[in-house]
Amino acid sequence: MRKLIIANWKMNYGPMKAGAWIRAFRRERLPKELDIGVALPHVSLAAARASLGRAGVPLLGAQNTFWSDEGAFTGEVSPTMLKEFGISFCLVGHSERRTVLGETDEMVAKKAAALQKHGIEPVICVGETASQRKKGEAAKIVRKQIADALKEWDMEGALLPSFAYEPLWAIGSGKPCPIQEVKEMHETIRAVLVKCFGERGRGRISFYIFLVYTTRCQCAGYFFTNNTSRSIGCDIY
Repeated sequence: MRKLIIANWKMNYGPMKAGAWIRAFRRERLPKELDIGVALPHVSLAAARASLGRAGVPLLGAQNTFWSDEGAFTGEVSPTMLKEFGISFCLVGHSERRTVLGETDEMVAKKAAALQKHGIEPVICVGETASQRKKGEAAKIVRKQIADALKEWDMEGALLPSFAYEPLWAIGSGKPCPIQEVKEMHETIRAVLVKCFGERGRGRISFYIFLVYTTRCQCAGYFFTNNTSRSIGCDIY
């Protein structure tokens, strides 16, 4: 199965820098067995798309969306708007949006369903806090987050979501998540996806610390040691 690697740029790189980065990245020799994507700020999507041209690498993605196609929602960006940039995926429920901006599981579910409606693959972020892990609730929390995120999902649809595991207690702490704990969470997420989607959900396995489980049978790692991560302060799923 092919692996999917997504770099989340967070609130870094405006249009000028994003365009230059994409042009430089296109000159790199990349492993052909990987699918590589970047999640950009909304303001940088047009520049990135122009610099990418007809090239298929990297895949372009957004960092957030709203659940309505249009309306009086000042400051929000709809899936229909994002689709005009030709994006392949969109992050939903990132830990920073949950903890800093108060994004709820209900909001995550509505956003994921809206993206599915417009054929954009949601990458739904899930993960436990330090206190939840200390209480032995990590698996319970992640299972609930997945179930809640899929409450409005059309289970019969062809498009399937991806899930990014973000152990909140490890992010920025300098304390990486132990491999054995990652493997255990792999099994937890895989079991939920198989229950929800049958065998279509089985192949969502990643190989490093913080994963992206994608229901199109691809996977990814989340690297803090990547040079790109250090230079622009991004997550790499």
